[in-house]
Amino acid sequence: MEPVCPFVGPVLDIFSRLWTCSAHSTDYVYKLKQNLNNLEISFNSLKCQRDDVIRRIEMAEGNPTEPAERTNVVRDWLQRVQALEIEVQKILDDNEAIKNQGGCYFFCWGRKNCWSAYKLGKLVFLKKIVVEGLLSGGNFQDVTYRCQPDPLQQIPTVEVVGMEEKFNEVLESLISEGNHVRIVGLYGMGGVGKTTLLHKVNNHFSEKEQFDVVIFIVVSKDLNLKSIQNHIGKKLGVSWRGETEVTELYDRAQNIFKVIENKKFLLLLDDIWEGFDLEIIGISKNSMQITGSKIILTTRNKQVCGFMEADKRIKIECLDEDQAWSLFEQKVKQEALSCHPDVPEVARKIAKECRGLPLALIAIGRSMSSKTDLQEWQHALHTLRKSASQFSGMVFQLLCITIFVSFFSPKR
Repeated sequence: MEPVCPFVGPVLDIFSRLWTCSAHSTDYVYKLKQNLNNLEISFNSLKCQRDDVIRRIEMAEGNPTEPAERTNVVRDWLQRVQALEIEVQKILDDNEAIKNQGGCYFFCWGRKNCWSAYKLGKLVFLKKIVVEGLLSGGNFQDVTYRCQPDPLQQIPTVEVVGMEEKFNEVLESLISEGNHVRIVGLYGMGGVGKTTLLHKVNNHFSEKEQFDVVIFIVVSKDLNLKSIQNHIGKKLGVSWRGETEVTELYDRAQNIFKVIENKKFLLLLDDIWEGFDLEIIGISKNSMQITGSKIILTTRNKQVCGFMEADKRIKIECLDEDQAWSLFEQKVKQEALSCHPDVPEVARKIAKECRGLPLALIAIGRSMSSKTDLQEWQHALHTLRKSASQFSGMVFQLLCITIFVSFFSPKR
């Protein structure tokens, strides 16, 4: 009998494993009703927990004074609960349908019924484990994190001859003229340097602590109030929920107002083509009076300054002939100007054709800085004279001429 003994242990172990496996399989079938009930109870608890988490998120995200967003962990947990809800509900609905038809999984006479009961029982058991895992993982200490406002940022800009006087005038309006000047309107034709001036103002106050927040927004031709609100909200750290709706414009304005009403802000609105009511986007002129907040806007149309109720309106004019030449000379560089004795005279005529528009002077000056042949300079002057007369100083067309001068000179 002794030789048989070494085999007894392994055989018993195999039988034990088979018995355990068989017991689990039969439990899937005979405990199906109990597991279904437990699954439904656990999942109802999970849904309650989910609703509590969502309520906490909504309270945090809806507080405009301390803007917040849900954490990535909470976001992932909610997505998993949502996906699981569909799967569990289908199991419960299918079981309810079988019961209503007078069927029953619990007395599975026949191989086919037993196999169906086994598959369902195993699925219910596994889903119950997933539900319990999400339940235990849903006890979040923090469901959101506080949004941080964008830091004050410098904007790359170019130095323009003759702009210092207007820059100082704008600063004087903001600093020395008191709270009765809340809105400053800068107006003038396109390409005259309004945007460059606004960049200088942004950079000046981004380095100082005179304002709690400086916000720069390009409005452009197609007025989009929601886009303006988005830029303001991002700068303030306000998070938006939902998509664009008519009523949401008002809701966003309310959130912006609650955050900004006690802040001293500087709002820079560039390139406005049509006026709009500031209160629609959440800016109250009354609260600006209290906090000392300021708005500077730029536009081509003086009437827009009137619609926006600008307290001070500053016209940005073209450079005079000496200023224009100084800027053009700065961009062309001396190497190009000294390539031929007659080039400086032609260059002055080209600068004059730019009509004192800084943007045109800079763009054309840069394009001519690589031209070292008198014929190229003469060709550029001829092209500019011929074309510029058609466009009445419109900078877009002048820039097109710049491209023409750069790429279609005789040397090319």
